[in-house]
Amino acid sequence: MHKKNIIKYVLIFISLSAVALFISNYQYKNHEQEILNQEKDLLSITYNTIKKSYKIHSEIFFITKINTKDILDLMKKANSTEIDKKNSAREELYSSLSDTYNSMKLFKIKQLHFHLPDNESFLRFHRPNRYGDNLTGIRDTVAYVNKHKVPVSSFEEGRIYNGYRFIYPIIEENRHYGSVEISVSMHEIIQHIKNETISDVEFIIKKNIVQKKVFEDEKKNYAQSKIHKDYFYEKSISNKESALIKTFTDSYPYLGNNINKGSIFNFSTNYNNTIYITTFIPVYNTHSRQYVGNIVITRPNISLEYHHKKNIFINIIIIMFLALLIYAYYRVEKKNQELKKKNKTLNNIQDIAKLGSWELNAKTNKIEWSDEVYKIFGFKPQSFELTYETFLEFIYPKDKIKVDEIFKKSIKLKETYQIQHRIIKSDKSIAYVNQTGHHIYDQKGAYIYTIGTIHDVTSIIEYENKINFIKNELESIANHIPDILFRSKTDDAMTILFVNNAIYKITGYKAQSFILNKVRSYRSIIHPQDRENVYKEIKKALIKNRDYSIEYRILNSIGDVVWVRESGKKGKNDEGMEIVEGIITDITHQKNSIDKLRKFIDIQDSIVILTDTKKIIFANKKFFDFFGYKNLKEFNNNHNCICDMFIKDDTFFHLEKISPKEKDWVKSMLNLPGRERIVSMSSKNNNPHAFSVSINNFDPQIYIINFSDISDTMFEKLQLEKKATRDQLTKAYNRTYFDSSIENIIKNNEKLNGKTGVILLDIDYFKKINDNYGHNTGDEVLKTLVKLLNRLIRKDDVLIRWGGEEFIIILYAKSIENVLKLAEKLRYAIEHHRFANIPSVTCSFGIALHNYNDTIEETINKADQKLYEAKNRGKNIVVS
Repeated sequence: MHKKNIIKYVLIFISLSAVALFISNYQYKNHEQEILNQEKDLLSITYNTIKKSYKIHSEIFFITKINTKDILDLMKKANSTEIDKKNSAREELYSSLSDTYNSMKLFKIKQLHFHLPDNESFLRFHRPNRYGDNLTGIRDTVAYVNKHKVPVSSFEEGRIYNGYRFIYPIIEENRHYGSVEISVSMHEIIQHIKNETISDVEFIIKKNIVQKKVFEDEKKNYAQSKIHKDYFYEKSISNKESALIKTFTDSYPYLGNNINKGSIFNFSTNYNNTIYITTFIPVYNTHSRQYVGNIVITRPNISLEYHHKKNIFINIIIIMFLALLIYAYYRVEKKNQELKKKNKTLNNIQDIAKLGSWELNAKTNKIEWSDEVYKIFGFKPQSFELTYETFLEFIYPKDKIKVDEIFKKSIKLKETYQIQHRIIKSDKSIAYVNQTGHHIYDQKGAYIYTIGTIHDVTSIIEYENKINFIKNELESIANHIPDILFRSKTDDAMTILFVNNAIYKITGYKAQSFILNKVRSYRSIIHPQDRENVYKEIKKALIKNRDYSIEYRILNSIGDVVWVRESGKKGKNDEGMEIVEGIITDITHQKNSIDKLRKFIDIQDSIVILTDTKKIIFANKKFFDFFGYKNLKEFNNNHNCICDMFIKDDTFFHLEKISPKEKDWVKSMLNLPGRERIVSMSSKNNNPHAFSVSINNFDPQIYIINFSDISDTMFEKLQLEKKATRDQLTKAYNRTYFDSSIENIIKNNEKLNGKTGVILLDIDYFKKINDNYGHNTGDEVLKTLVKLLNRLIRKDDVLIRWGGEEFIIILYAKSIENVLKLAEKLRYAIEHHRFANIPSVTCSFGIALHNYNDTIEETINKADQKLYEAKNRGKNIVVS
């Protein structure tokens, strides 16, 4: 070979190889960038879908459980300037929603947090004892909701936890009582992403945000991130950061430039012959538009790994191919045509193929698979030969006939075909593939062979199924609610955008017929006499941007009248369009029952009312005769509830006897024995009357309450009882009451499978109080102490003045620990109570538990010995 020709062909080989490798690598980089972009899109969709699912859960809980009359009334009470009322409202609110909060945890909702209008933290369900801190300047979303009275959803770092917070204003008829936050922790978001993407996931948050907002004693929950010096990671999400993510971020040279931009970015890493993609998804406080941190996701990518290996393989093939081509061109010019023909066939295959390619020879009935197809089916490349019939054996049985029919039909019609079907892999697992085929015919039109592709789409199908599962799960929740949940436009036709299946049970019309008014509009089934008024009331509320609640009639599918109550409010959908969201409840049974009941109770001689424990729904003629009102409207203008009329007298039931654990006055009275359900109310002439109260359920929300006048016998009896059984100075029970009642008290406690506890207490240094401040002050101390003790003990506990400054409490108890717990509570309360005109008062306590074989006198002597011991040990202690 001539030296000059050798140099020439070497230079051609180098030049062509350089160009070919550049093009090959350029295509690989394009493929890599496409896959990186696809990964960003996929993870962003997953992340946003997860956030949206929690938002929908929070909206359902807010509408059905929080934005109710009972909760609104408690928040109104929470706005009181009186500390006792405020604390009582907090306890009632916690009691009312504790079960709801526990059920919310099943949906991974971690926090339920109420705030007052001035941004004061009122009640954290996850930390109920931590309240009173002002969130202004710390929780901008809370301040924004309380100022503008519109809901906000956003990620935000809190004083204790961070997370996605869905904050709603608490408003009733333009009266703003504060706001409520329903939130999910970032820990749950990260776990959800891990489960959905099967990847390593970390959450890092900016240091300055944690240092500014988190309580000092809660900062121990964070540690320095090894990913970047300006970030922390949260220990509750991961005890140690992922070593894999740390390895990849250390090797990425542009991390410092990209991490603080607040934009999503990702990069690939070849690690132990596996290609990983690491994606940084920025987390924003969407309310303040402040970038706060990143969710970092790392997972292997089979597609990119395939392209990487394919690129290496292609580069080797290119070099070998070019070497062979130039060598063949130099040695055998005549083989050039054959090479062009093969090259043309290769190009045709590459144009059609996406992942794996195959070819079927019509004459031999044999199929040739590319290496990629063998891999899709789970076999070693080129490990066996196939015929058309053996290929069909790999197709899922229920899909086999369909695939065969489409293949043969396409040959007959001379059409390219495409079909998605299932295959059985070598390990017996099922996969989904897209199969395409293109048929080749000779000049006479005879079928020669088929070339085609096989594309594994299993991961795409599985992801689509997961998304559909989440969607169906949310729709199932909505469709199992018995009331109608709806979303509509604000136009005159009230065009329905969404409605659950409850509308079929109430109206007889299928939900789909109302969507976009396809068959009928919801407004068309409103009773003609009510239609215009309903439209005006809703429009008026929307214009004033306030919630509404209205009762009206509709006509169902068979023409029957159905009474409903509709409650709703104006909002915006994801596209920013103004919409109405609300709930419609069937109240027909309630309406019909009340009408029948009104006629009956109006003729009763006693006072009879129907009430939901707050608002009076109906009252009989005797009610108006006694109080002197013309109608309920006039009464409601002056009073919120009939319970406002109860005279405060310890002999009778009144509102201050309701314990924090009891929801309302009706529930409180139901917990009393029948003989103690007595109230006192003044007539229109200001004369006090005593009434025996009987309570019956009309339905789960409404009660029939009868007030029978027993004034003639009650007041006379009370005067005699008070003189006989009450201490004249303190109004506590005396020894006369003890002697007449103790046997019954013990028997009742035994019937309840319990015992009788005895607490004996004595005021420390009482003689000094009388000597230094006078006997009048001493008397005031005794009276104040009795009031304090009566407020702290239970209704069935009995407080008795035993003599001088000594008192005894008789109570129901299961064990001595029960008695000790109450005594310690009383001791602490007395020690910290401010008595008028003296610095402080303390008491010493002796306690005992009555045994069945002892006399009560023996039990009291035991308590007296313990009291003596408490005095000798330094006073202001409890001895058991």
